[in-house]
Amino acid sequence: MKSHKTLYSTIIVLILIALAVTFLVKSSNNNGTIKIGALFPLTGGLASYGEPAQKVVQIAINEINTSGGINGKKLEVDFQDHKCDSKTATSIFQQLSTINKTSLFLAIGCSGTVLSIAPQLNGQTLLGSAISSPKISGVSPYVFRNYASDENESQLFAQEIKKRGYKTVGVIYEETDYAKGLKINLEKYLEGSSIKITGEGFAAGSVDVRTQVTKIKSEKPDIVFVSPQTVTSGDLVLGEMQKQAYQPKLIVNENILKSQDLLARYSNLLENGLSADYVLVDNSKLNTLLAKYKEVYGVDCPQKNICATMYDNVYLLANGLKTESTQDYLKTATYSGVSGVIAFDEKNDRKNSDYTLFEIRNGNGVEVK
Repeated sequence: MKSHKTLYSTIIVLILIALAVTFLVKSSNNNGTIKIGALFPLTGGLASYGEPAQKVVQIAINEINTSGGINGKKLEVDFQDHKCDSKTATSIFQQLSTINKTSLFLAIGCSGTVLSIAPQLNGQTLLGSAISSPKISGVSPYVFRNYASDENESQLFAQEIKKRGYKTVGVIYEETDYAKGLKINLEKYLEGSSIKITGEGFAAGSVDVRTQVTKIKSEKPDIVFVSPQTVTSGDLVLGEMQKQAYQPKLIVNENILKSQDLLARYSNLLENGLSADYVLVDNSKLNTLLAKYKEVYGVDCPQKNICATMYDNVYLLANGLKTESTQDYLKTATYSGVSGVIAFDEKNDRKNSDYTLFEIRNGNGVEVK
């Protein structure tokens, strides 16, 4: 009988301990911080996107926390480097969501990383910028894109190719969702015309594209479209073209246009080349943010559309956290941010977001009016 009483007492004590631990955990969560996972390319070929994104996100976080946080809780961002690699991004996401119980994510760059994570989202919310592959549209009810789809970029290129009367197009592209997707959509918008397209792809991580450049050169196309996944692979292709003294008329994707280093080093090769980018309308809020970025970090934000949209993304998540459901908030919100008025369509893409055509002159992109 005594042993039964002892057992009963032990069970009661264990239950009380469990309840106490649960209470302490809940109290800690209520009085602690809200963590957001940030999947950025902080090293590698698109670090030029990840670094300013990280800096501008920290500006927004500091502002929100200084103003009282979210219902008294501080926001904290766990910055993780996906290196523009899908496997790395998937591993980071699994760790943050299962071990750290992170439910909110920011993403920048490399559409393939988001596409690899999307099927694993189970109630978590991911809000990204500079993830422009058309495949992201509607890929998951939990993925939101505050950026333009590059299907529009390919359409602009196709229209310009037709307008200028080119009959043959060579394409050198990296075998990734983003870079190859631009090539596929260019073919789509040239379909039905008499324009011939010759494509040469190269694997991500390649260190030699001599064969691809040689083959395209031998075809003697009227214009060549270079579509790399990163600044590094863009350098690889342009460097090989320069070695072979091959200087065709060029179209390049935004990763080359956004790189001041590539524009400067290959200025002769790129002169009069075409490109495109997602352009924001200047406004007082945007100018204030850019001025603050320079004040805090001593340099201008090198990627204005990334800085603006990522800053807005932090505030969108913060506003969502003040409601019953962040996802429901994003689906219905009309938010006036530094990047303009933001609202999402039925596929969770930002409404009214388009690319603008550029021509490269003297090492700079100039809008084609």
